[in-house]
Amino acid sequence: MIKVSVVVPIYNVENYLEKCLDTIINQTLKEIEIICIDDCGKDNSVNILREYAKKDNRIKIISHKENKGLGIARNTGIKEAKGEYISFIDSDDFISKDFLYNLYNTAKKYDSDIVNTLNIKFYENKKSRKFLYTFKQREFESTWNLNDIENFYSKQAVTPYVWNKLYKTSFLLENNLYFMDIKLGIEDADFTIRLMAHKPKISFNNASIYYYRQRKDSLSSKYTFQQASSSSMFNAIIHMNNALKYYEENYPELLDEIYLKILIPITNFYRASSEKTKLDAYESLKDFYKKIHVEENKINKKNDTENIDFIEYLSIKKSKNYDEYLFNSYLLNKVYHVEKETCRSNNWFRLFGINNTKECITIVLFGIKIIIKKI
Repeated sequence: MIKVSVVVPIYNVENYLEKCLDTIINQTLKEIEIICIDDCGKDNSVNILREYAKKDNRIKIISHKENKGLGIARNTGIKEAKGEYISFIDSDDFISKDFLYNLYNTAKKYDSDIVNTLNIKFYENKKSRKFLYTFKQREFESTWNLNDIENFYSKQAVTPYVWNKLYKTSFLLENNLYFMDIKLGIEDADFTIRLMAHKPKISFNNASIYYYRQRKDSLSSKYTFQQASSSSMFNAIIHMNNALKYYEENYPELLDEIYLKILIPITNFYRASSEKTKLDAYESLKDFYKKIHVEENKINKKNDTENIDFIEYLSIKKSKNYDEYLFNSYLLNKVYHVEKETCRSNNWFRLFGINNTKECITIVLFGIKIIIKKI
């Protein structure tokens, strides 16, 4: 029986592919298949694949006729998978030798639809360091909670990445869960948000380690965001529109709980983009923000990411044009950071603050009220 189908999309990774494949074929869990999707790169990756396939018959190579992108390559893997569970591994990353063994046994122990590890490490220049998420327990079953999506402060955070998890194959197929048929964007976030609507049984094993390689030409690096074309930003908006529509049509009762989780990835993408991309995509993002309604009481005041994203959301949603957005964003961020620095003072609330109502946003700056009327 094949316990895990490992899906590896491959595109121009000749300098990293051998390390990735070595850590997969040498897993302590042997009952696996390795589905490698050749997505028509221009380097020597496919020849490396063929050499590895000669040595290990668990490797199956599927070649696309044209470059289709990461999400579609993963869809190909889902459709071909024969394993009880599916693991998505990016071809420039690598994993600990017991990565699959730990996750699979935990998944079986709790009959999980998804099993995660938060033990993620950045890897750059042959050095590794801890990723953003924290954890204390090695293994446990968690409860379904939409607030756990991309929540750095949760011990059971469901990250918006697909590569630190195992998914029960039948769960994906029965719920028709696939990636969107477009290149680039934020396909992992869209997939994760839609998947969570189905209330999967979730567990964790933090003994497994995923090594996330940081490189300038990586699709998910900040450098790439800065170089990304406006079309990538528009694709990111399409992905979050897809997640929003999914809840509107199928789970409208969960919309209030999911708005913030839709806001965070798209706003992060926008903030990390170049000024040209921001300007080009501003009106489209503003139109998208009109569809979501994030209430201030949903924001975790201890979470800088949520606070900063909420400020960006308000700045865009309530501005008439791009120049006004720049001003409002600068002003609101200044107020937020001053609040943060002065919150220990007994008098801070009289000097600084933000009051958000249906009619307007009132900013108190050094005791002076600034009122921004809502449209």
